Amino acid sequence: MTEAEGHKPAPEEETRFEETRFRRGLRYTHRGGLYASLAVAIAAGVFLILLIARNARRVPVDYVFGNSHARLIWLIVVSAITGWVLGLVTSYLIRRRTRAPR
Repeated sequence: MTEAEGHKPAPEEETRFEETRFRRGLRYTHRGGLYASLAVAIAAGVFLILLIARNARRVPVDYVFGNSHARLIWLIVVSAITGWVLGLVTSYLIRRRTRAPR
């Protein structure tokens, strides 16, 4: 039976894709990037754990209309989240105002 008669070649008969040196280099570079990302994530996790452990004490917080005590780590986390949200809002507003008219 030939291909014209409906016979499909077996997977072994098909031409195999041979990986070039360039493609292999890209694959290994991508793998190295994944390992680097993993190392950075582990380092960030360790840093976060040390940050929490070192800043667990209670500190006085003075507001405009009063004062209270809070754990220092919560002040750091709330400040970081607030800064992140304000950065996103600022980026959105700048992008919206500098966008080309439709």
